Amino acid sequence: GGAPPALSPREGEVLHWVGEGKTNQEIGLILGISARTVQTHLEHVFGKLGVVSRAQAVAEALRRRAE
Repeated sequence: GGAPPALSPREGEVLHWVGEGKTNQEIGLILGISARTVQTHLEHVFGKLGVVSRAQAVAEALRRRAE
C-alpha cells in the first residue's frame, strides 16, 4: 500500500479547527483566509484521507495519529 499522502501544515491546521467544531467561516477568520480557501483545503484533506465528510476526516486523522 505505501504511506498515505501527508497533509500540508495548512491542511492540518484546517482539520484541527474542524475537529474543534468551527465552521469554514470561523476557520477562515482564525487563519486569515477566505471561507472558500478553507473549503478548498478541506477538499484536499478529504481526497488525501479518502473520506467524504468533516466528521470522517476528523475521525480518520485521530485514527492515524493513534497508530
